Amino acid sequence: MAEACAEPAIHVVRFHALMPVRDEADIIGQSLAHLLKWADSIYVFDTGSEDETWDIVNQFASEDRRVIPLKRETVRFSDTRVRAWIFDQARSHMRNGDWFLRVDADEFHHIVPREFVESRISRHETVVYHQYYDFRLTSRDVEEWNSGREGKKDRNRPIEERRRWFTVTDYTEPRLCRYRSSMKWPAEVSFPYNAGFRAATRIPIRHYPHRDPVQLQKRCRLRARVVQYLDNPVGHHWNETDWRRHIVANNNPALRFWNPGSELPVFRFRDHLSRLPKRLVQRLVQATCLPILDRLHAAYQRGAFPDTIPSARPVLTQNYP
Repeated sequence: MAEACAEPAIHVVRFHALMPVRDEADIIGQSLAHLLKWADSIYVFDTGSEDETWDIVNQFASEDRRVIPLKRETVRFSDTRVRAWIFDQARSHMRNGDWFLRVDADEFHHIVPREFVESRISRHETVVYHQYYDFRLTSRDVEEWNSGREGKKDRNRPIEERRRWFTVTDYTEPRLCRYRSSMKWPAEVSFPYNAGFRAATRIPIRHYPHRDPVQLQKRCRLRARVVQYLDNPVGHHWNETDWRRHIVANNNPALRFWNPGSELPVFRFRDHLSRLPKRLVQRLVQATCLPILDRLHAAYQRGAFPDTIPSARPVLTQNYP
C-alpha cells in the first residue's frame, strides 16, 4: 500500500558540457573551475595537445568526478566530427529534459546556464544561441608584455582581470539544447538535426581567444598547421599566420571596456530567428512532430571518429615587435 501511494521520482534536470580542447594549458584550469560552478558533467576530448592541457584535465578529474576525460588523440579537427563524437559518448548519461552545451576552453558564461534556462527563456524554447563578447588583446596589452610589466606568471590571475576590452559581433551559433532521446547528431552536422525551438534571447558568453602574445602566436601557428588537414572551409582567422594582425589598437572605436562583476551591455540581435509566420509554424511542428522527424535522419555511425594525423611539436620562437 505504501508503494502504491509513493510519490513519483522527480527528474532533476542536469547540465552536460561537451568540450574539445587542444593546447589550452594557460586557460583550461580557469575554464574547468568555471564550468564546475554549474555543470553536472564535463566531457573532454583532447584533440592532440602538446602542452600540459591533458595533465591538467586529468588532475581536475582526480578531484571531481564530474570532469570526464574521454580521450586524447591527435586528430583532423572537424567541428562536425569532433563534437558529434563527444555527444555520442555522453548521451548515454543524459535523460529527456536534460540540457547539453557546446563549450570551448576560452568561453566563460556570463549568466550561469541553469539560471539562464530558469529565468531568461520560455518553456517551449529548447535551443539557445550564443551572444559573444570577444575580449581582445590590445596594443597597450602588448606593450605591457614587452616591457615585462606582464608575463607568464600573470596567467595565474583570473582572465577577466587581465583582459578588459571587448568587441561585439552579431555572429551566433547554437550552444545550449534540451536533450531528447530520439534526436540524431551524425558526424556530418555541427549540431543535432531538428534540435528544437530557438530561444529569442541569446546566452551571453565572454570569449577570450587572444590572451597574451605568447599564447596568441602559438594559436596562430597551431591553426596554420591544422588547417592543411581540414576538408571543410574555415573562417579567415584560421588562415592568419601573423598574430600581430589580431591586435586591436586601444583607440579603436569598436572597443568597449568592462569591469569584472558589472553587467555587460545587452544586445537584442534577432537574425538567428525566422520571420514571424515561419516561426509560428516551427513552434507548432517542433511541439508535436520532432520524434517523427528524428526518424528521417541517420544516427551517428560508430566509424565516424575523426581521422588521426601525425603529431609533431612545433618550434615556437619569441618573435614579438
